[in-house]
Amino acid sequence: MADTERGRERQADDEDRRDDDSLDSPPECHRRGCTERATFVALERYQEETGHGAVEAEAVLCQEHATEESPANLDGSYAEYVFRVEPL
Repeated sequence: MADTERGRERQADDEDRRDDDSLDSPPECHRRGCTERATFVALERYQEETGHGAVEAEAVLCQEHATEESPANLDGSYAEYVFRVEPL
């Protein structure tokens, strides 16, 4: 699309439509190849490898993949480490 005022307006309108559509439809499972509806969110907060701060990793998952979820960064655990899986 050309970089013109009309082109930029069209891109903005397209983006607005995509945002509106994503609000109406439930999220899809984060796992590759899974098209099930996500019903859980998994959150893990751990210390960055460099030690310069915390990192939060979050993924929305279907029920089957939520039951398989486990901590992945225990080596980066610290006093405020968090791992939880909660319903959406």
